[in-house]
Amino acid sequence: MLALTYLSYDYPTLSLQDSIQKGLKILHQSKQESLAVLDGKTWIGNVSERMLIHALHPDGKIEQIREGLSHYRIESEEDVFASLPWFEASGFSMLPVTDEDGKFQGYLEAKTVADILMNNGFNAVNGGIIYLPFHSQRDSFSFIARLVEENNGLITRSLMIQNPKDPLGLPELVIQIQTEQFSAIVQSLERHNVHIEKAFHFGKSESVDTARFDLLLKYLNP
Repeated sequence: MLALTYLSYDYPTLSLQDSIQKGLKILHQSKQESLAVLDGKTWIGNVSERMLIHALHPDGKIEQIREGLSHYRIESEEDVFASLPWFEASGFSMLPVTDEDGKFQGYLEAKTVADILMNNGFNAVNGGIIYLPFHSQRDSFSFIARLVEENNGLITRSLMIQNPKDPLGLPELVIQIQTEQFSAIVQSLERHNVHIEKAFHFGKSESVDTARFDLLLKYLNP
């Protein structure tokens, strides 16, 4: 499921040449936390109301705060679930989507990702998503996969991400699992000293362990 398939064109973009005041007005009208800033068709970054309000030159242009723009985005050819960590890290309800050359394609909305999770994410069977900090000299993906399989689980998707807020920290391994025994898998991993940062259970019952993982609630209640 590529991000390109789920593009939204319902929200505006801003230009580097737009004034700070115009940016504030359009952000207010759009009722979004941030909007994409373009130079022609090229995506430069994302601007929020907070950035504009605190601009050193309130009568200037967005170009003058270019260095302070945020850089959360997803490429159009990436799996739509690759957006999960960026939605969490940014707190935005939508992310800009670009092609591999950085050209703006549209937006991906968090509520769209939520719908995909609910309707297709686990193919109508119980499962869950697990985040864990991954140390290449300590952790073994094959060992983790074996524990999942021993508890009747199937890894349907995995990716490695780096939190942009902590570039020097450990990368995080994100695993999507189809299983009827998600809790048993979590317990087995922890029993074998695999540190789980976050996890949530999602399936037919739509039950969510909010004590361990509250990310899904951000999607269901944007």
